[in-house]
Order: sequence, then C-alpha cells, then structure tokens
Amino acid sequence: MNEYRVTVLGVGNLMLQDDGVGIHALQQLEKESWPPEVEFIDGATSGYDLLPTVSAAAHLIVLDAVKGGCEPGAIYRLRPEVLQETRDRALSLHQVSFLEALEMSSWLGPRPPAIIYGVEPAVIDWGLELTPAVAAVLPRLLELVKAEIHRILSGDLSAFAAVAEEEL
Repeated sequence: MNEYRVTVLGVGNLMLQDDGVGIHALQQLEKESWPPEVEFIDGATSGYDLLPTVSAAAHLIVLDAVKGGCEPGAIYRLRPEVLQETRDRALSLHQVSFLEALEMSSWLGPRPPAIIYGVEPAVIDWGLELTPAVAAVLPRLLELVKAEIHRILSGDLSAFAAVAEEEL
C-alpha cells in the first residue's frame, strides 16, 4: 500500500447553492486523470457515515463551504484543529458531523492528517447553481487542491505541519 494515498472528500448539499461548492469542486476534479492512489468521495451531507472513509484515509483533503467572515468567494485552507476550536461558532456548515467522524476515526487506528479547503458562501438557499462570487473562484480552488494532491503524492507532507489557518 502506498503511504502517500490521498482521499479527497467533498461535502455539502448541491440543492442549497453555495453549500454545494465542495461537491461541485469534487465533480470537476474527478473528470481529470489521476493515479490510483487518489480517491474521490462524495460525502454530501453525511455525518457518521463518513467514519469508514475518514478512518481508511492515509491523507485527507476535505472540500466544503466555510463561513469565516470574509467576502463571499474567499478561499480558506484550514487544519481540523481550527474547526475544533470554533465549535461554538461553526465555520464549516458540516463541521460537527465531519469533526466527530474524524475524532472517532482515532478509535479505529491513527487519525489521518487532514486539510480542509473551504469557500466563503454568498447564499445558502434553494438552488442548484453556485452564485457568481463562488463560481468565479472555483478554478482557483481546483488549482490549489490539485497542487496539494501532487505535493502529497510526491511525499511532501509539510502541508500538514504548516499554518493552521489561512485565507488564500
């Protein structure tokens, strides 16, 4: 088994406009050619159902909508510790269920190193399309995630020890 496997997990609800940005990004990434060490999982709005996926991951990249207080379309790169510190004021719209699955994964073995890429939503309401502000940053988000995947596959794991939170 390759120790540099990467699981990319998209979470969100495609029926709630910008809440679905993680799934939209995941779908775009899946269209490209990737080595077998890269796995793409549509986590939708699953909670505890993510536990097998999270616990089996060697390295985890999560794509989600994140309310960090910046302008709509801002891209964030976060470590799970940041979300754990903000449980009383949720940043990720799915952080409680995702974080619980991540924490519970440690019961099954070592917790995988994880990075969360989030996009500040403009609108969370019924609708299938991303708002213009979020759709405009999707190419940049894809570029950042692809670079992260390639770093992990090359054995550069410094990203998991880097800064806990940054706006990109």
